[in-house]
Amino acid sequence: MTLLRHTLCLLATTALSVLVAMSGARLQAAETAGQTPADQPPLIAPTPYEAGYQARARGLSTDAYRNLVQTADNVDNIDNVYQLRHGLSLRVLGANLITVAETSHFYWLDSGAVPVSYAFEQSGLRRRQERISFDWDAQRATVTRDDRETVTDISDGLLDNLSFTAQMSSQLHARPALLTPGTTLEYPILDGTEPEIQQYRVTARETVDTLTGPLDTVLIERIREPDSDRSTRIWLAVEHEFVLARLEQIEDGDTTELLLSSLTMGDTRLQSAE
Repeated sequence: MTLLRHTLCLLATTALSVLVAMSGARLQAAETAGQTPADQPPLIAPTPYEAGYQARARGLSTDAYRNLVQTADNVDNIDNVYQLRHGLSLRVLGANLITVAETSHFYWLDSGAVPVSYAFEQSGLRRRQERISFDWDAQRATVTRDDRETVTDISDGLLDNLSFTAQMSSQLHARPALLTPGTTLEYPILDGTEPEIQQYRVTARETVDTLTGPLDTVLIERIREPDSDRSTRIWLAVEHEFVLARLEQIEDGDTTELLLSSLTMGDTRLQSAE
């Protein structure tokens, strides 16, 4: 049971706290999240989509999902509010061993995503909840973890663990120069009760064999300390607005992988060959 529980946590907290763990943003030490340089075009809001994945770790596998929709909500008289959601569920003999869901609401400006709220919920063998409410007028965010509430100062450009993925995809889609290997992407994220900076490096252009067939992708790696025992690699589909095609994370020798199994985006329909 201990091994099973560890594996389930690996599938949920490793794969989905990352989902992918790409984590707007300062680009190549020149572009800061929340600001659009005068010589750059505005960022286009992402196209809504639904994507399915196969999540695998330690011989276990389950289905995961990720979807983006434009909601009917109105925030500060802005109608273009989006909901990005992903999660997975694993059941054995009819019992719910673990269910994880993450949701971000954000609106879209020329500079990209502006988060409104974020929620993480985990149930099953282990229960955990986290909610973040962003108050941009007061420049603060309220973070609620289970029964504990913390208020922290925030500044323009800060993102949450999901809205930053939409920001990254839109930046890569709008600015092809960022696809050059060696480009560094830097993101301020409210992960927990304090903002942190996450860095990523564009590594290569690769063809990835997904469950829907081969896809042209750009490989991006998380930049970590040299002595870190963790590595995160992300493949984003170039021809589909840089939606996640594959994720591989290694921690303490254990590998977690997400692989695209279906995608519906506009007129695009990709399905598993199985």
